[in-house]
Amino acid sequence: MGQNGKKSQKDITNIIQVSIGVIGLIGLFIFGWPSPDTRTKIYELYLAGVWTLIALSGSSCYWNWKDSTWANKIMAIAAPLAALLYLQKYFMN
Repeated sequence: MGQNGKKSQKDITNIIQVSIGVIGLIGLFIFGWPSPDTRTKIYELYLAGVWTLIALSGSSCYWNWKDSTWANKIMAIAAPLAALLYLQKYFMN
């Protein structure tokens, strides 16, 4: 928090990103739990959306690439790729 107990813009951004990430992780557990052999095709689209949420939750990594940890950098690259792969699986399968 900033001076006098006020939340700074960075604090608000972090809260929003953590909230989006938590929603994404919950969705990942819900839609990723069934086996790929038994789940319906629409789940692939849901999983693409979940990975997009996870990518959005790490968007500040793109703004401060040099200051980000290596784990954040890996997720900043992997999450959008996972979303694209699930979209491809949904549309091409």
